[in-house]
This record gives sequence, structure tokens and C-alpha cells, in this order.
Amino acid sequence: MRRWVAKTLTLALAAGGLQAVWVADPAWACGCGAMIPGSGGTMSVSREQAVVRFDGTTEDVVMRFSTHSDVTDAAWVMPVPNQATVKLGDRDLFDEVAGAEAPVAVVHHYFWPHGSSAKYSVAGGAMAAAPPPAVQVLSDQRIGEFEVANLASADPAALGAWLNQHRFTLKDSTAARLAAYTSQGWKFVAVRLATGSTADLNGVLDPISLSFPAESAVYPMRLSAGATTAQNVQVSVLAPHRMDVANSPVPDQAPPSVFGDWVDPSKAGPALASLAAGKMFLTVYDTTFADPSLITQDYAFAPAHSDWVQHSTYDQEELLKVAGIPAYLIVLVAVLLVLALSVGWVWRHRASRNLSVRTQ
Repeated sequence: MRRWVAKTLTLALAAGGLQAVWVADPAWACGCGAMIPGSGGTMSVSREQAVVRFDGTTEDVVMRFSTHSDVTDAAWVMPVPNQATVKLGDRDLFDEVAGAEAPVAVVHHYFWPHGSSAKYSVAGGAMAAAPPPAVQVLSDQRIGEFEVANLASADPAALGAWLNQHRFTLKDSTAARLAAYTSQGWKFVAVRLATGSTADLNGVLDPISLSFPAESAVYPMRLSAGATTAQNVQVSVLAPHRMDVANSPVPDQAPPSVFGDWVDPSKAGPALASLAAGKMFLTVYDTTFADPSLITQDYAFAPAHSDWVQHSTYDQEELLKVAGIPAYLIVLVAVLLVLALSVGWVWRHRASRNLSVRTQ
């Protein structure tokens, strides 16, 4: 099995026929849900990146985590509005998004040669309650080396008890926050490596991709209120138009976008072009939540009033040229030529006068 598969995020949760795994408190929150490290170690998420594609009826979310960990197993609980399908994500996607939002040069021409300089700046302007049993296993499938489960429950206490019965220990505060999603009929996704698989959970993990029906573009954040460290979350939204933050994780603190432009399939990398699958606008939000306890809402996105383009820029100085020739050389040659012609004219004029005097 290729190394990138072995390094894909290991997520452990017992569901149906999935084997139970021992884990221990505390549960480290990440932006999109709750991570629970395996026993005997710790795990924290230093950076979370997600690309959200929304076409009006379906949402695709591709996520990648950067972690500090000394465990070989972990659990992850992510709420989603509807039952999701899960697959491995393309590891090139985030590099291609970074390339798409790279700063562009604002060229300033100079006449005389001098040392170059660059200055960076930023420019731009519910579903019904689930019937008994209290916790349903909606699907239980194997994808490659991974087992994927979709869970549903309208009772947060029953869901928390079910997790504990299957030897997963959520902190009481995290379990209580499940009510924010069970009351709205949301589902929960869980993925784990099949028995006998191993993975490295320290460093930048390969991405995982989820797809589910949705009426609006959302990115779950409420479980991250249980985090004990700052949360750095980058959410890039692909949609038919530029997307504004309609609901911010921290009320009345809507983060500003850092990039916005149309995706040109002819210039975008293959992973980004494939995910965009048509004319899509990419809007990027990159925020650090210094105090996660203030998070009480999910990200929600809505079309902006206009598709205004936003790029980070940097000043770039270039020597002024004409037809590939430095302009100062052209001017210098012209000045020398004029001087030479002037000197020649003066010399000829004086010679003519001297000749006239001798003739007289």
C-alpha cells in the first residue's frame, strides 16, 4: 500500500461490526469536530485546512490536518447535516489552492538601474428524529484499508452513552455539545483503519473527502469550543459565486477573506480543476481562534453581493525596457548621438569661418 494511504488520517470509532478501540481523555477538539487520542499519548491539531465545494444541493468537504502526536490510534467525530459518503482526498489539492491564491506582482518600472526590492501587502477590497434504536448505524462500509460509519441519533445522551459503551471516552463538555447537532437532525461520520493497519499521526496528514446533500454551505465548528489551544482554520469555499460568511463561529466577529477569484481550469492544477468541475469562484478564509471557548456557531456561507476579485499583492520593480533594450541605454545613446552631431556641427562651422577668413 502506498505511503500516502498509510499516512492518511487514522480515525477510530466503533460502529456496528467495527472493532472497539480503547481511548482516553482528553478529547482534543479540531475545527470540524472532536479528536480523541489513543491511550497512553496526546494529540493536538496545529492547523486545519478544508476546501468546501457547494453547488446549491451538494456539499463536498476535503480536509487536511497538521498534528503533533505521539499516538498510533485516535478517534474522530464529525457532525454533518446529512448522511455522507467518504473517500480519500487528493493530497495535491491544498498545494494547488495555495498556488491559486499566491500573491501577484504589481509592477513598478524604474529608469536607472538600482537594487531591486519587494514589498508585500494585502489588496482587495432538519431532518426528522431517528426512530429506535436511539443510535442508528446508517452505513458501515470498507473503503480500501478504511472502515467508514455514518451514525444518527436525536438523543445526545444516548449518543454519548453509545460512544462510551464502545470504549470511546468523550469529555463531558464535548458530549454535551453534541446536543447542538442532534437537535437539528445532523448525522455523525466516523472513519478508522481496518484491523492490522498502521499509520503515522504526527505531521501533515493526507486528506479525507466527504460529500453530502446540503441546502447551504456550512462547516461545523461548535465542537471545537472544547479545545484548549488556539485553532488555526483555513476554509476555502468553491461555489458558483463569491461567498461571504453568513454565520461566524464567534458571533459578531466575522473573519475577513484573504483571497477571492474565479478558478480557471486551464491554469488550475488537476485536483482543483476536478473539484471545481465548472465555473466556480474560490473564496478563502484563514483565521486563528485564539480563545476557542468563544465559539458557539458553525461557519455558514452565503453568496456575496458581487463577485469582486481579491488578491494578496507585492510590489515588484522592473527596469524599464523598450523592445527588450533598457530605456536608459536608448536615451544615453541618443544623448551621445546628439552631442556628437552638435560637436560635429560646431567643428564644421568653425572650419568654414576659418576658411572664409583666409580667402579674404
